[in-house]
Amino acid sequence: MTAPVSRYLAPSLVGLSAVLAAANWYLTPARVTSWAVALLCLAWFAIVLWLSRRSSDVPARRDAAAYLRSGVVFGTLMLAIPLSFKLAHALGAVNDAELSQRLTMATFGGFFMFVGNMTPKMLAPLVGLQCDGARMQAWQRFTGWTWMLTGLAFAIAWLALPPAVAKPVSMALLIGGVLLAMIRAVQMRRPRQTEA
Repeated sequence: MTAPVSRYLAPSLVGLSAVLAAANWYLTPARVTSWAVALLCLAWFAIVLWLSRRSSDVPARRDAAAYLRSGVVFGTLMLAIPLSFKLAHALGAVNDAELSQRLTMATFGGFFMFVGNMTPKMLAPLVGLQCDGARMQAWQRFTGWTWMLTGLAFAIAWLALPPAVAKPVSMALLIGGVLLAMIRAVQMRRPRQTEA
């Protein structure tokens, strides 16, 4: 389901973000460094999209290309949102400077939720595993749920709390999610206790 949507959405967002960056550059040329960095990021996304378009008969490569396109969608959203709000602010349409940061960080939380949703679906080949396959799948499910809930809490923190409070709360949530996944990975690597 993500492949057809991101196949058209990703290049559209790259193009839209490039137009927004160019318009911002035109209206506020004093921030040329910011706009140039945004355009360089967009050029990188365009290269990734071009490389992902190479068709292949191998299903794993098609899946990898779909994941890359989905990543480009989130990356360009994280650029398009602040670029559009900077442009609206330069044109005098929006006076709230915090709204851009809030929506960008909420999108970042959405990215964590997306990663959490995809993690259990990415099965590693059992040949290369040095542990029990069932334990590995359990870890992937745990990590997926952890990232889903971390992303949801991250997004809610940025939408509901003042930015001065949202920043440390969201960082604590992010660090907590990483630590939980790491602790679970260490537990998975320990040999299983045999029952007497």
